Order: sequence, then structure tokens, then C-alpha cells
Amino acid sequence: MSVETFQVPDLPQEPGEVRLFAHQVEALEAIVRGLTLRPGQSAPNGLRVTAQMATGSGKTYVGAAAGQKLAPRGVVLVVVPTLDLLLQMMGEWRRGGRAGEMHAVCSLVRRELPLSVMASTSGRQIAEWIASANRRRQPLTLFATYASVGAVEDAYEYAADRGRLLPPLDLMVCDEAHRSSGHIEKSWAVVHDNGAIPALRRCYMTATPRVWAPPKPGVRRREGADQPLPEEMACSMDDQSIYGPQVVSLGLAEAIDRKLLAPFEVVVLELRDPGADPAAAKRQPVPWGPGVGEDENGEEDLVPAEQIAAIQAALVKVIVERKLRRTITFHNRTIEARYFSETLNQTVDRLHTENPAKYPEEFWAQWLSGEHEVDFRKETIGDFGTAEEDEGLAHAVLSNCKVVGEGVDIPNADAVMLQGRGSMVDIVQAIGRALRIKPNEGKTASLIVPVFLKPGEEPGDILESDSYGPLVKILSAIRSHDARVVEALAVPQKSGKRTTGRSAEAQMAPGEGEGDGSAAGGFSLPVRFQSKVDEDVLALFIQARVLTGENQLWREGLGHARRWHAENGNLDVPYSARVGENGVFRLGEWLTQRRVEFANGELARHRVKMLDDLDMIWSVSDARFDTGLDWARLWAKEHGGSLAAPARASIGGYAIGGWLAGLRAAAEVPEGEPGALAPERKAALEEIDPWWCPRWPVTWQRSYATARQWWLESDGRVDWAGLSVEREFEGEPLGRWVRAQRSGFAELDQEQQDLLAALGIEEDQELAAARAAAAAKPKVSRTDRFAAGLAALAAFVEREGHARVPRTHKTEEGLSLGTWVNNQKARRDKLSAEQLGQLEALGVAW
Repeated sequence: MSVETFQVPDLPQEPGEVRLFAHQVEALEAIVRGLTLRPGQSAPNGLRVTAQMATGSGKTYVGAAAGQKLAPRGVVLVVVPTLDLLLQMMGEWRRGGRAGEMHAVCSLVRRELPLSVMASTSGRQIAEWIASANRRRQPLTLFATYASVGAVEDAYEYAADRGRLLPPLDLMVCDEAHRSSGHIEKSWAVVHDNGAIPALRRCYMTATPRVWAPPKPGVRRREGADQPLPEEMACSMDDQSIYGPQVVSLGLAEAIDRKLLAPFEVVVLELRDPGADPAAAKRQPVPWGPGVGEDENGEEDLVPAEQIAAIQAALVKVIVERKLRRTITFHNRTIEARYFSETLNQTVDRLHTENPAKYPEEFWAQWLSGEHEVDFRKETIGDFGTAEEDEGLAHAVLSNCKVVGEGVDIPNADAVMLQGRGSMVDIVQAIGRALRIKPNEGKTASLIVPVFLKPGEEPGDILESDSYGPLVKILSAIRSHDARVVEALAVPQKSGKRTTGRSAEAQMAPGEGEGDGSAAGGFSLPVRFQSKVDEDVLALFIQARVLTGENQLWREGLGHARRWHAENGNLDVPYSARVGENGVFRLGEWLTQRRVEFANGELARHRVKMLDDLDMIWSVSDARFDTGLDWARLWAKEHGGSLAAPARASIGGYAIGGWLAGLRAAAEVPEGEPGALAPERKAALEEIDPWWCPRWPVTWQRSYATARQWWLESDGRVDWAGLSVEREFEGEPLGRWVRAQRSGFAELDQEQQDLLAALGIEEDQELAAARAAAAAKPKVSRTDRFAAGLAALAAFVEREGHARVPRTHKTEEGLSLGTWVNNQKARRDKLSAEQLGQLEALGVAW
């Protein structure tokens, strides 16, 4: 493969210092915790965890930070799907703080790689890299594609054949890990085999742990399933024996709610198929025509020219009406991407002629495919981002065929057009690239989906028509990013936000339910049709075509609430409570969302009465504290019973650190004064952790909690005095902290000493004895010390004939005379006139 195929990035020679955001810190802590071997724990198959992070939320930097935290001087293998992404990943890991050598396990040649990076698929060479790094205790990071990772297996086989024991990898990070599952590529299963590629830890990272294929008609919901599932998936990472537990779950809706991504909408272009119904096509309310242009061989029939012209006209209309600046169109064939781009401005010109006040004379239009050389691709992508500034064109359209994929940086796009063709994995990836939008821009991105209606079908007939297959595919792909977003559309509730006519939208009420009972937050997915589509109709369409059965969240939630009330006599349900068969329904979250709706006046009266009959607790303030308290219990459970969370800490998207910091501040206010923490709330927190609000810094308490966790998991049998100073636990420098406590034991608060003593951490007796001996010595005054130094200096002058005392000179009595003289010079301003005179008399030069 030629060098022109790849963009060769610069690789920084020194590690960077990327500051992680709160959600990334939360993810890093969960990964480190999941990949930390507990005292007495064995993991013959290696520790494994899965981290789901929405596209654009920075999982690459989290992976790099995990590599530094877990293997700062070890060997890390990073596996990615493509060579483009491999090259990009090298630079991002370096910028993310990864030090040491970096090499590629692939077929790229030297000129295709950054400086200082070597590439090889030779088992012998890879074995030498690993052995050398281990011998020198230097960090090494290997980057491989799923197609080339078998060469690492060859390295271990090479070493074994020669009687050498090659150490296991300290960490393997599998990016876009869904590519290693299901039916995608069975040959990539070697990344899971600890016998083939030994690794102490594996971290599987993805935005889409499940990729749904559109369900077959008639498939019903599976009994006991956590959420409606189709009969088949393109891929699934549910097998914990392979992928380990999912320790991070940051879905698309949560990322949007946390302003990490901009919200988006689905825009459906309902068009007439010109080939099947020419007469009806003429009545379509958007201009269109046969189009012009042909491929190099003059075979015009290789592209559906009339359909493309219809899509172009509808797309231009949407771009202008929504003021979209940059749009990317995805095509399965190079000739179609080229044809679409080269004829687009003819359609624009025709619309401008008919309505010059609305449509501009020209769009920026260009196309790309994998056959283009890297310089042209780079230049074109750059022009796409600056078309308005450089050429004065307000709208830019980039048509591509398998170029804008994994590992390709593109300018911020307002919209993408997807025709629902190709594999589900490709469609999911295209949407993922499109949603990488700069956060906090205050705009909504558009996913544009053209559909062609058959003769006799009318726009809006989504239940009866089979022509909406592309929409089904796109919604299924969005569901792969975050199932809750799409499943919520199957539970309509009038929100008062829906308009009518051509701009009608089907939109769910904020937070209305999902198939697994979790809250989708404030983001709701608008699906906009050219025609009027009722919410209930859209819900049925989602249920019948995208999901696998009717979603009756309200009835299901109310049923679980009734059973809880019957068993407990109240609805005081913890936020994290899961009920039902196998605990698949999140009743606590469901009730919390009902409280929010009630406070906002969005909950129907008859539903309010149903919950009142069950003694519903409506106080939002109390509910918020109860919600925080429940998250606090979860945090304490995962952190050795401690609530010493950092201020920026979060769990499950909940800002537990800030919540606790605010309560600590309130606890400092005297009881009865405004802002003081209520006694019952303080007692509730102390029940979880008596030291949640200590007199000493909370950072000390957090380190103590780490030591206590180590002690607990060691069954209380720990030789603290013999603990290595290099010992780390869950990313914390446990050994250094324990040594500092033992050496500074006497300066600690009495209660801190008691806490340490409860774990068997005592004062360093040798150090204590030395301090006691020093304290027993009679103290020498500064005047006496000056007199002793002066006498030693006089003896030196008498013996040597000058006062130029070498800095390292010591007397027979052990006095550092050279240092003493220099100190007197440094503090000349603090010496008395008599002392100055005495020194000058001995010949001290100032």
C-alpha cells in the first residue's frame, strides 16, 4: 500500500499534559478500579473491563491516561480497526501523557510512519521490543490493527519456541472494541485469547457495545430482558467472560445532557421515485430533474441520475431553510459520490433561477474517495471547513465514499445525509463521525435521510409503507449509540411542542421512559417529516419496525410501584433500586423522573392521582437529597465505605463530589443559622461514613480509605512497616502515604492516630527514638553556636594563615566550618556589630 494512502501525523517527542474533564476522570477511576488486582485475588485469564463512552467524549485520552496509571513503566498494546486510526492514535497517546518508545505492529514502511517509530509484523522483532522494554523497565507502547494483531501472538510463539519466557503485556486496550465481537470478524478473536497474547489487563473501549440490525417482522420482546432486543445483533459485547464487566457507561443522551455533544435531529426527505411513478413525481413539491453528467466510460446508467437529482433538490432545500453551513453525504460507490458532487450545482442553479430570493447561485461542492492521494484529501477536507471564509460560499457539501471514517479528522459538520445502505456497522460509524461536534455551540445537528415512496404511497404513511426502510436503519444505528434515545420514542406523551404541516415533528416529552426504565435526561430526539405524522403513529412505527414489541413503560412502572408499596407500605424507593425479574426495571429512576415531571407541571392529573394512591413522595428537595444519598451509598460501596470523594468526582453522571462538598460547607454552619445542614441529613451521611466531613483535609481521608481498603482485602493481615514504598493500589501511591504517616505520626490529630491504629499503622519506632534523643539533648543558643563557630574559625586561621575556608571543610569535632562561614555571610544583616567586628578581625571577606 502506497504512502499516499495515509496521513502521517507528527509524533510529539515529549509526553503532553492533557487535563481530563470530570466525566473522563470518572471513567479513568472506574477503569483503574476494575483493573486493579485485589489482595489475594487471582486472575489467570487477566483482568478485563469494558468502557462505553459516547462518540466524541474523549475515550482515547481516557485510554492513554489508564495506560500511564496502570503501566507507567510497562508494555501496553493498543488495538484499533484501521491504519489511519493507528497513526492518529500514536499522536493522541503521546499528547495524552504516554512516555517511552512507540512502535507499530503493521505493514507500514518507514516513510509512512512518524519519526522515531518503527513498524514490523515479525514475531522476532516484536519479541525483542517487549523483552528489551521489560529488561530496561522502560515504557513501551505497541499499536496494532485487528487485522495485524496476530503478529503479537507470533512474538510469544517465537520466544516460547526458543525456551524464553516473554513477560505478559501489562495492559491491552482494544479501541472500537465492538469490531471484535459477534459476526464482524471471527479471525480477530485472538485479542481475547490470553493463551495466545498474555496480558495482565484488558480494557475494551467503544461507543457502541451493541450494534442492532433492523428486526425481522413478528419478533417479540424476550421475557426478562433488560430492554427490548431484536432476534439478532450485528455485534454484542454482553459476554462478561470475554469483555469483563462494563465499568463505564456514558451514552449519547447523557453526553448531550452534559453538553459534551450538541443535540441532533432526524430529517426525513419523502420523495417520489421518478423511475416507478413519473406522473406522481411531477406533482412532488420540490424541483427535480434527470440530472446530467456521466462517468469516464460514458455509461450514464451506472448511477440513478433522476433519483440523485431528486435527493439533491430536497437536500438543497433543507440546507437553505435550516441554514446548514457544512454537510457531508455518504455514498457506497465512488462513482455515485462523484456524480452527486459534480452535478449538485446544476440543481442549485435551477432552484436559484426559480427562486433567486431564497436560493444562492452556488454551493461549495467536492467529493472524496479512498483512491485520492493523501495531499488532495487533506486539502479538500481543509477547504470544506473554510469554504465560507475563503470563497464566500455559505453552504458546503462534501460527498464521500468510505473516506470519512475512523481515524480521519474532519471540520465540524452541521449535517450528514445517510441513505441507509451498507452494513449496520458502517452506518453506525458514519453517524458516530457526524456526531463529533464541538460542544456548547448552541445548535442542533441534522441527520438527513431520503426515502423514495412507491406508487400509491403518500408521505406520512409510515405504518403502511415499506419504503421507510432507510429510516429504520438509521434509527437502529442511533439505537446502537444509545438505545434509550430511540426506545423513548415508542412511549409518546403530548408535550405541546409539536407543530403541524410540513415542519411537523414527533418528539417525546423530556425524560419520558425507556425500555429498561432508565432516564434519558433532558435530550429528546426530534424526527421531522415532510408531512404531518402523529406522535402515536411514530410510536407504533418505532415499536413495530425498530424495536421488538410494544413498550408500555408507564404501565410497567406503575405495576412495579404498586408491588413495592404492597411489600413495604411506602414509595420510599432508593434511586438505584432495580426490581422485577432479574432486576431489569429501574424503579428508583422511574419515580425520580415522575417527580421532575410533576414539579414542571408535565404529569397528567390521572397519573398524579394513581401515584398519590400509593403515598407518592413528591418533594423535589427531599427527593434530590435522597437521590444524592443513594449515589453516596454507591460511591461508598465502591470506595471502601468512604465518602472522601474529590470535588470533581462523579458516578453514573451524578456530580457526587460537588454534592458532598456543598454539604460539608453546610455542615460547618452552626446549627439553627441559615444554610446549616439539617441534623437528620447529617445523621444520614454519618450512617454511611462517620468521617464524611473530617476536621482534617478530605485528601487525607481519601488516602486513608485506600489504605483501609487494602487492609480489608488483606483480611487485616498487613505488615505496614515492610510495605514497599513503591506499592500502588487503585492508582494511589499507598506505600509512600503509609511511610509519611508513620514518620509524621506524632503531628497528626488524635483521632487520625486512632484511625491509623485501627488498621495497625503505628509510628515508626526508630524515627520516634531518634526524635526523642534529639529532644533530650540540651539546646544550644544561637549565641553559643556563633561562639563555637568563631573559635573553630580562629583555629583554622592560625593554622592556615587565611580565612578562606573551603565549603566542604569540617573540623575534627564534626562542625561544618565552610557551611558556617557561608551562612554568616548570607545573614550579615542580622549579625550584631560586635559579631561583624570579630569576623572581620579574623579576615573574613564580605
